Amino acid sequence: MANAAQAVVIQKNKLSEIFQDYGVELAFLFGSSTEQEISLIHDIDIAVLFSSYDFERYLETLFALNKAIKQKNVDLVVLNLANPALKMEALLKGILLYCTSSDAFARFSAATFFDYDDYSFFKKEFRSCLQKRSREGFSVAERKLNRERVETYLSKMDESIQRLVELRKRLTSYEDFMDDKDTRELCVHHLRISLECVLDICRHFLAVKGVTLSDLGTINLIELAGERGLLHGQFARRIKGMAGMRNAIVHVYWRLDYEAIYRAVTGELEDFDEFARQVNSYL
Repeated sequence: MANAAQAVVIQKNKLSEIFQDYGVELAFLFGSSTEQEISLIHDIDIAVLFSSYDFERYLETLFALNKAIKQKNVDLVVLNLANPALKMEALLKGILLYCTSSDAFARFSAATFFDYDDYSFFKKEFRSCLQKRSREGFSVAERKLNRERVETYLSKMDESIQRLVELRKRLTSYEDFMDDKDTRELCVHHLRISLECVLDICRHFLAVKGVTLSDLGTINLIELAGERGLLHGQFARRIKGMAGMRNAIVHVYWRLDYEAIYRAVTGELEDFDEFARQVNSYL
């Protein structure tokens, strides 16, 4: 362990009190702090996951850490807001300073691996589009969506939504939904396809139009698409939870929130209708 890391880890108990006081669930020492002598580094990088993030809490935590470590160069990274690549770096290369429980660490680890997998998938298309724009020249490159590709996604969404409309006719209550396993699993399947189509369209849009990779995470694809003009901003913010539901269905299928899925199938399918309308309007 490098001296810089030792200088921080040696105060682990004191830092743990700070993390506990300010609602931190996980904390990692990462970056150059784990590899170099303390005299050679510019910043001591500490990444934290707050149970509930707000900027005032961030500032108070940063002040307390600077005071405890007796350094004014602590760089506090908020994992709640970080992109998947940075989360993965902290998880794989960092030194764990604090953890509220093994469950908290397991949840963060699973979510990070899943998000990074999606992020890597997006980067392949993003790099292809970026290289194309680089060859053509950024100022003159055409940033046009592949209409056929988008319409393919919309047609798959249409097919799955129609199936969900048929399936929900079988349901009169949440109890019916839970008792009828075949119908329930079909609902999950077609809802997943519909959600995937939403995210695939947003990914394609952002790859073509351009986005800063540091801003990107699976959970904010929809909101970013709204900020860039594919969707109305207010609508994008309202449906951004679709990304989280898709991630849960794909990656955490063994503990799904069936109540949320039931609400989506029986009362929120119109959001997919509006999404399709806004995408077609953009095209």
